[in-house]
Amino acid sequence: MCKLKLGSPLYINTLPLLFYFPQNNPYFEIIFEVPKKLNQSLAKGEIHGSLSSSVFYAKNFRKYLILPDISISAVGEVKSVILYHRVPLEKLDNKKIGITPETESSFNLLRILLEEFIGVKPKYMELSKNWGNLKKEEKKELSGYLAIGDEALIFQFNNQNTNKTGLITDLAELWLRYTHLPFVFALFIVRKDIAKKYEKELKEFCSNLYYARAQAFSNLKEIAKKSHLNLPKEFLFNYLTHLEYDFSGLKQRAFITFCEYLLKMGLIKELPKLKFLEIL
Repeated sequence: MCKLKLGSPLYINTLPLLFYFPQNNPYFEIIFEVPKKLNQSLAKGEIHGSLSSSVFYAKNFRKYLILPDISISAVGEVKSVILYHRVPLEKLDNKKIGITPETESSFNLLRILLEEFIGVKPKYMELSKNWGNLKKEEKKELSGYLAIGDEALIFQFNNQNTNKTGLITDLAELWLRYTHLPFVFALFIVRKDIAKKYEKELKEFCSNLYYARAQAFSNLKEIAKKSHLNLPKEFLFNYLTHLEYDFSGLKQRAFITFCEYLLKMGLIKELPKLKFLEIL
């Protein structure tokens, strides 16, 4: 039987799950990619499971199972999912907003925040490259840009430490303001059709993942110090303390609330049910 192939974004926010995760396991391998591409690989059957966009599960819940009590979420400020904008949110109606090619959940969250809560409808431009790779003229055409992951952290840091005039809105913070709930950005999901075949491997994977997460929480400064991002370690440590990695009852309710808005806006066809992988 071939190895279990599982995907994960290669962002600093996944390090508390993976920093202490055992390497070179004979039963499974981890494939690193940006969230949108991981979703595509999962849909094509190229990988067996992934730490995947929460909206991907919402759209395809009948085909997947959730690994119990694992998410990437935030209660309020998250720092790594931001809208950079030149004018106040209320003035973004009919204005062009660039969307990073890496995202799926965050784009849908942005739509809910702007259209349902703020009451504006911009023109969304789904880009093929990130902000740093855009030409000056392309940047000038945009009134806003949605950044996620490490790119968003670099935006945050540069904005704090330069005289830039742009505004930054933290999407999870805005979501909390309107809903009084956390936001769930990602869930670890596996394909239903392989759950029985890889039962032993999945149980071992979950056991390793839970242990790695527990160890990470007492060593976040060490993780920040050894991260790949060229930003001050205190800034990165502060960022990691804003993230949460469980999928408790409150997080489940927050996810379903997000899905209710997706359904209202016609972005999903039905309200998903939460189906968990049995690991006992």
